[in-house]
Amino acid sequence: MITLMKNVFRRAVARLLEQQVRRLIKSHNLKVVAVAGSVGKTSTKMAVARALGGHWRVMVQEGNYNSEIGLPLMVFGQTVPESLLNPLPWLARFARAEQLIRGNYPYDVLVLELGTDHPGEIAHFMTYLEPDVGVLTAVAPEHMEHFTSLDAVAAEELAIAAGCKVIIVNRDDVKAEYRTKYLNNHPRALTYGVSAAADYSVHVKDADLVGGTDCALLKNGHATVVGLNVSVYGGPAIKTVAAAYAMGDVMGVPLAELEHSLAHIVPVAGRMRVLAGVNGSTIIDDTYNSSPEAVAAAMAALTNATTAGRKIAIMGSMNELGTESPRYHEQAGRACAGVDTLVTIGELANKHLGPAAVKAGLAAGQWQAAASPYAAGELVRGLLQPGDVVLAKGSQNGVFAEEAVKLLLANPDEATSLVRQSPSWLAKKAKQFEV
Repeated sequence: MITLMKNVFRRAVARLLEQQVRRLIKSHNLKVVAVAGSVGKTSTKMAVARALGGHWRVMVQEGNYNSEIGLPLMVFGQTVPESLLNPLPWLARFARAEQLIRGNYPYDVLVLELGTDHPGEIAHFMTYLEPDVGVLTAVAPEHMEHFTSLDAVAAEELAIAAGCKVIIVNRDDVKAEYRTKYLNNHPRALTYGVSAAADYSVHVKDADLVGGTDCALLKNGHATVVGLNVSVYGGPAIKTVAAAYAMGDVMGVPLAELEHSLAHIVPVAGRMRVLAGVNGSTIIDDTYNSSPEAVAAAMAALTNATTAGRKIAIMGSMNELGTESPRYHEQAGRACAGVDTLVTIGELANKHLGPAAVKAGLAAGQWQAAASPYAAGELVRGLLQPGDVVLAKGSQNGVFAEEAVKLLLANPDEATSLVRQSPSWLAKKAKQFEV
């Protein structure tokens, strides 16, 4: 009964907040940019905000506020109250929203991240946001316990296109069959990526873990900017630059201004962020979350990294993949077979990913299963030598690979910049692993 009451109350609150967001957009003539996709949403959102931020006052939140209630509250600079059923905090939030609707709103553009874990959620966002421009980062396995197939995921994510005046789609990570099926009738569908066949692309000339990436920007296959250096590394990060480039151009940002903004894009915490490790090692912190496609991309970045030492991977389980989870972990394991050392965290990674890596060619003695991220961190810390590069990746519950990274940092003060370091998150981790 309490759960039913919470759900009814939550839906009622969400509808009221949505009406307020709709009125805010109209009363202040705001531009709305929406970012959706199976992976890479937050990094893309922040890159897009950087591209637009030199030209307009941009509302964006670094965290993940893409839920039914979290997103509209974020637009008004507010968070979900601790007690969902207490009406007083909600009345205060509605009143504050009204003040912003009728008074001064300090932004011109909303850059919003749209998340989904059930069919129909993206389409619902479209009913009140009506974005000027949408970005779709990828179609990949996600929340497969609620989607019957990858085509069902594609239908959900590409529902963003129907609500946007312009849709910009990652050509590299959204298959042609889905683009054809769901975008054919769209009046203005554009693509971005690292392929020159995309409408907007980034051509990588040289890349270095520490020095960043030297690249050129291409529009319709022709270079518009050459000699640009961006402070990100790896394929997924470079694609966020391409998305930001496309967005800036579509939104009318002058090219010189856009070039300056793109040069200042930095990795988001827990997403291919390069950190100094103990004993002269280098850490690639990609611990925010994990999926089969994200593991493949991260492993490609590790494989291509120039290093004087060994390549070490800390790989955690990938959650929410449904009945196909063992197969996806085996696929990820095969991608890890070329590293010098593999350490796994979590039941699925220990049971499927590690053995698959060994079966694919990794020496049995080079794989070790860890019972917790703390054990994984201690294990790898004892191995590190100058020049080694460590990639850490995994999902949240039962993994929390950022706690392994914490034990590998050359500067322990940087631990506060890792993902999920609030007191509530730390308490949750301590309870899960009984530390």
